[in-house]
Amino acid sequence: MTGCRLTGDWDRAARALQSDRMSLALKKAVLRVGFEAEADVKKGIRDGAPGGKPFVRLSSYTVARKGSSKPLIRHGDLMGSVTHQNVDALTVWVGVKKGSANADGSDYADIAAVHEYGCTIKVTPKMRAFLHHEGLHLKKTTTVIRIPKRSFLQATLDGKAFRRKMKQILAAAVQEALQK
Repeated sequence: MTGCRLTGDWDRAARALQSDRMSLALKKAVLRVGFEAEADVKKGIRDGAPGGKPFVRLSSYTVARKGSSKPLIRHGDLMGSVTHQNVDALTVWVGVKKGSANADGSDYADIAAVHEYGCTIKVTPKMRAFLHHEGLHLKKTTTVIRIPKRSFLQATLDGKAFRRKMKQILAAAVQEALQK
C-alpha cells in the first residue's frame, strides 16, 4: 500500500476483534437487529409505506370488498405472521414462515410472496363467473389479473432508515466490546 501508514498496536486490535467479548457483543447486536427488523417491517405495513415507499393503491373493487383502502391489512393476520429468527450467531432471517395459515387454510408465506413480488393470475371461465357474481364484470378481452408488487420486506430492509439503524446497532456493539 503506497501512501498509507499504519500506526498503533495492531496486534492488540486483532486480539480485541477476535475476543469472546466481541463475539458475544456481535451476537447480541444481531439479536437486536432481528427484533428491530421485524418491528420496522410491521410498522411499514401499518403506515402503508415500508422503507418510505408508499404501497400501490388498491383497486376500487378490492376496497369495496374488504371495506378498507389499507393494503396488506384486513385483520392484521399477515402483519402478525411477520417474524424473525436467528440462523446462526451472525445471521438473522426476517419474513413470514412457511406453514403459518389463515382461517381458510391459505399459507401466509404464499400470501406474503404475492404481495412482495406481485403476480399475474390467468382468468379462467370459472373465475370470470365468480367475479361476475361478486360484481366485478371483466371485459371479454381480459385474460389475466395483475396483482401489483407491494414489497414490505425488501422495501423496509433495503430502506435508508433501517440500514442506518442496523449500522448504528453494530457500531455500538463493536465500540462497547472494544472499551471493556
